[in-house]
Amino acid sequence: MSAIERRESGRPEEERTGPLSSGTLRAAARTHRGTVRPDNQDAFLCRPDLGLFAVIDGMGGQQAGRHAAELTRAALLEALEPARGLAAANALIRAEADTSVELFGMGCVASALHIGDGIAHIAHVGDTRVYMAGDAGCEQLTRDHTVAASEQERLGLSHTRAGDLPGRNQVTRDLGGRHREGEAWIDRLEVRLEHGALLLLCSDGLPTAVGADELIQRLRASRRAGSPPEELADALIARALERGARDNVTAVVVRQEGEVPAPRDRRAHA
Repeated sequence: MSAIERRESGRPEEERTGPLSSGTLRAAARTHRGTVRPDNQDAFLCRPDLGLFAVIDGMGGQQAGRHAAELTRAALLEALEPARGLAAANALIRAEADTSVELFGMGCVASALHIGDGIAHIAHVGDTRVYMAGDAGCEQLTRDHTVAASEQERLGLSHTRAGDLPGRNQVTRDLGGRHREGEAWIDRLEVRLEHGALLLLCSDGLPTAVGADELIQRLRASRRAGSPPEELADALIARALERGARDNVTAVVVRQEGEVPAPRDRRAHA
């Protein structure tokens, strides 16, 4: 497993992994501050040895947003389960925000998943995203928690027709914004993986810069070609920077290789 490489100028401008692998999982990640922002408040988790992956987008100023993202990464590593980790992060962020004027109002959004027995268990809050490319095509698995996404759903608009709706940057659900009990407020889903399935976790800066249509086309092409995850992660961030990425951009790419375990027959254990 390769260590994370950092290129720093004050706060981390860019972080990336080399190629990572464990069992049938191959993965890589990269994050960059973009071409405008002075700091990078994004963070990622890329641990194929644990089957655990996440993209986290901090909010609330340079120090506060980055700190909220780091707290969430630590909570996910401790919980080793996406929904439980995000719920714990919400409580941690709120507790620490009350201890310092500089941290007051901090928060983040995140998408996390754990892969086990050929199933991706996904937990999601905010406007980070998870995409999957497989035999049937490529789709966005998560739903953005934004004013624009709610209006798009209400009007029944396609992604293309909803491109000009206001409120794309107005998040309606986050970590740290309010006290919450349990985990019901966290979006959760399970997806069975197939051989060659390609997953992308990304911050909202990536589809905003690259465009949703091009992003999906690149995922489809990479899946068909069997490209290494690190190649796709580098290409996506490079394309975002070419397009003048005004926000932080982060990509975690995971490929399922080899045979996927068959579904367990629950009736046999009834």
